[in-house]
Amino acid sequence: MKSVKTFITLAFILFSLSCFSQLKVTSYSIYALGVSAPFNDLFAGEIKVFTNQGQLENTSIELSGSYKFVPQPYHQFSVGLGFGLIPESGEDAFISAPLSLEIFPIQSFKQLSLVIELAPEYYFEYENLNLRHLWGIRYSFEKSAKNQAF
Repeated sequence: MKSVKTFITLAFILFSLSCFSQLKVTSYSIYALGVSAPFNDLFAGEIKVFTNQGQLENTSIELSGSYKFVPQPYHQFSVGLGFGLIPESGEDAFISAPLSLEIFPIQSFKQLSLVIELAPEYYFEYENLNLRHLWGIRYSFEKSAKNQAF
């Protein structure tokens, strides 16, 4: 249980240091909810809560960092490394390596995007390797040149 408290404390410290009105909220289908914030133009951090695992005992939390490749007009790739826990079990931890594609379908409103993620996950307790795939919608609460109201 101590590792869970340490993990959550580090997550809050990480986001309190890096959040400066560039917050992004992502709904990954019905499986997860993510909140991310950039450290700079190249690196970002995200915390995901996998809420729809069937039972509360299986709900997991993942903290990941990612490297963002140079954005293109309609898309952006990123690759990262994550560490996750299932708090109710207390011992089940995993690492992941998410590869994400963010697509901007509306060029005049780039704050709304579609996200596709593919990530291998390795669970330490079971010595099991899974391949996770997520898709979702991301909204960015960031300043843009066209909309200074934020």
